[in-house]
Amino acid sequence: MIYFTHEKLSEHLYRIIDFTGVCCYLVVGNKKAYLLDTCNGIGNIKEYIEKITNLPISVILTHGHLDHMGGAALFDDIYMNHDDMVVFKNHGNMTFRIQDTKKHSPVEVKEEDFIPTYKGEIKDIKDGDIFDAGDIHIQMILVKGHTPGMMCPLIQEDRMIIFGDACGVGVLLFDEYSSTVSEYKKSLLHLKEFEDKYDYIFRNHGTFESSKELLDNVIGCCTLILEGKDDHIPVKFHDIELYSCHKQNENGHGRLDGKEGNILYAQDKAQ
Repeated sequence: MIYFTHEKLSEHLYRIIDFTGVCCYLVVGNKKAYLLDTCNGIGNIKEYIEKITNLPISVILTHGHLDHMGGAALFDDIYMNHDDMVVFKNHGNMTFRIQDTKKHSPVEVKEEDFIPTYKGEIKDIKDGDIFDAGDIHIQMILVKGHTPGMMCPLIQEDRMIIFGDACGVGVLLFDEYSSTVSEYKKSLLHLKEFEDKYDYIFRNHGTFESSKELLDNVIGCCTLILEGKDDHIPVKFHDIELYSCHKQNENGHGRLDGKEGNILYAQDKAQ
């Protein structure tokens, strides 16, 4: 079984893709490496990364969902915004991790392949914190919305940013941990303050890449929902009834109008 593949995006940045189709990112400087998320925790991502770099590795979790924190237990030095600790605890339940992944993975997964959930110390990250890898630096930007401690890593010297699940083609605002649309819009406006600092946007799902129009398009979604002018199309995500701001195309992974950027939200978040 081949659990991981990778591609080099810049002098410092690698995309690591697991066999379910989710990805994470590895930043390699001349002194240290940082793994931005750890995928689902199926297979040994640490062994895979050690074939790319022999530098010491720390993990930065953008948020606490199972497909981002699953492989964290393979590492010793873990960072995450502590507002996401409750999400991490919920999604770290092994029964939940295994059942949810098996149910929604596009490929068959075996229970024995799951890495147990990390139980050690998680160091806090604050908005604006910078991680030093030597010749490359990662600035963390807080973008509350999808989860309460959601963060976007800005890879400064390479002018690249990981929007991840914070801002994408189908942002999910639906559970008890998600922000309301008005709160989320404030977070996106904070993210927009850094727009002149990056040229490339990367995500963790789907096509993995987006144009710089994405941010404005998702901010526009917020405005439409708050004004009651969105398409308000009933959709289901993992058997949960939500509403889509814009009409989706046939495969449900994009907008019917061909533009990038959408929000799938529960009705109680439309405020």
